[in-house]
Amino acid sequence: MRGAAAGGRAVFHLRPRPPWRAPPPRPPATTATALLSHSASASRAHHRRLPEGFLPTLELGVSAVYLCRRVHSPTCSVLVEDRLQGELDGAKGEVRKHETVGAFQKIPMVMPATDILMSAQRKSRNVPPTKGIANIAKRERNKGAKQLDALMKELSVPLRTYTENFPKRRDLHPYERSLIELTFGEGYYEQVLGRVDALRKRITSVGKQHASVCAKSTTKREAEERLTEGRKRLEEAFQHGKHAIDDLVNIAKALRSMPVVDLHIPTLCLVGSPNVGKSSLVRILSSGKPEVCSYPFTTRGILMGHIVSNHERFQVTDTPGLLTRHDDDRNNIERLTLAVLSYLPIAVLYVHDMSEDCGTSVADQYITYKHIKERFGDRLWIDVISKCDLLGKKAPISSDDADEEVAQYRRFGPEGALQVSVQSEIGVKETNMLRYLTS
Repeated sequence: MRGAAAGGRAVFHLRPRPPWRAPPPRPPATTATALLSHSASASRAHHRRLPEGFLPTLELGVSAVYLCRRVHSPTCSVLVEDRLQGELDGAKGEVRKHETVGAFQKIPMVMPATDILMSAQRKSRNVPPTKGIANIAKRERNKGAKQLDALMKELSVPLRTYTENFPKRRDLHPYERSLIELTFGEGYYEQVLGRVDALRKRITSVGKQHASVCAKSTTKREAEERLTEGRKRLEEAFQHGKHAIDDLVNIAKALRSMPVVDLHIPTLCLVGSPNVGKSSLVRILSSGKPEVCSYPFTTRGILMGHIVSNHERFQVTDTPGLLTRHDDDRNNIERLTLAVLSYLPIAVLYVHDMSEDCGTSVADQYITYKHIKERFGDRLWIDVISKCDLLGKKAPISSDDADEEVAQYRRFGPEGALQVSVQSEIGVKETNMLRYLTS
């Protein structure tokens, strides 16, 4: 395109755009390197398509950014190359996701329902009418409509923030999904968020309806009456559903108080029957301060402590005790322990009480130990016999163990087990246990 001055005017000559020519076809890639190189250049060119089958693997809400090399979601990121490599590896069409924990610490602060209502009432009453309206009736109906609209927004916007920023359970790390289910029950988390969203929709509907009615007022008095009626209906609708907000406040407090697990720090998880001394070991080994009592199930949640040894940081996790029963019969407190064992990269420190001071027989402890060992034996494993100072003081317990394995377990304990006593401070130095994590 050129421009020339002719008689004070600019004359432009347009040249037709040359037709687009398709690039020459590439030979089929025969190696993984060639395929990845071809995909990298294809992602930079126009009118190219991503690998077949890629888009269906993306989660809802991220398909609009499929041209990026990396697709992000709240808790994971997906690389285009990951998908290609997965196809090369024959990985059943699944994208490898880099999942992390810590979503509970990012949830928004939830205001109590009473505070939301009081703040909305105060702010909406201070909304003035539009300037320049001379007619009294028009000015009053304008003010009424604007105040009702402001009240509606001040009530609904916080609720929308909560429903959008609380993590979706499908996006969470499997460990955090288990914590939600075991802490609140199946479906309760989604139910509360659904009730909050339903309340938001109800408030929006009522607010728009009454703001529209107020805007059609013909007199000042009518506008004032419709404003009062609209405020009343909005406040009634909010009061009717405020229990959903109160439930969300409790959920937020519970989730935010859950211990943060760093997947990049070596973690030692204490497991065993109830009252065998796990919490006592956590207190003496780490910064964690769990409750220590002489009755079972003192620990009702996951407790976390930290150790710094030789300039290296470790995490220590105290878990609820496991009873001798099938996994399907366990309560939610026991299932918290199984969730830690199943989903977190940990080393297991299994605690045994051969003195039976814990209230669980040695035979039952062995059954539970054998089951957990068979299921999670691929983890780094340390066996510890606690309360070893009581073994020589108590009279020998008469037993008739029909199973030779149980009899051997009663006499010697697990092979290679460490013997410790918190009361007598025998074998409780952290280096005796943590050396297994660094070896």
